[in-house]
Amino acid sequence: MRPLSRARMDSLMRSPSAAMWGRLVVAWLALAAAMSLNGVFRELVLRPALGARVASVLSAVLGVVLVLVLTRALLSPLGGLGLGTLSAASAAILVLTVSFETSLGLFVDHRSWRALLHHYALWNGELWPIVLAVLTLTPFIWGRWWVVE
Repeated sequence: MRPLSRARMDSLMRSPSAAMWGRLVVAWLALAAAMSLNGVFRELVLRPALGARVASVLSAVLGVVLVLVLTRALLSPLGGLGLGTLSAASAAILVLTVSFETSLGLFVDHRSWRALLHHYALWNGELWPIVLAVLTLTPFIWGRWWVVE
């Protein structure tokens, strides 16, 4: 992707547009693909070699790294947008991700609702909620807290 001009960046900062939402969807699709590959890598490589617990921890760490690297590259134009727009972007990312995860679990993996909910049980050692929290905060991380002039 080519960098946005300063005029275009100023325009995006003043009022969120379809281009900004399109960029957010592209970023989310890239993340969905990368995180799916991370899951495949965990199941096919890490779990047989290191065991379930270590594989889960390493996959979560790799997931956070992937989220931060990809969103840094793809969400940097969110810098300078208002709190409401960043909140809407965060909510969109959260809803897309949980919907995707739930749909795959139900219709592809044929898991029960109980099994899906267990995946969110941080108190049972599940690390997915941490990865999801980092993902949900990325519009604020790159759009508010890490604005590079």
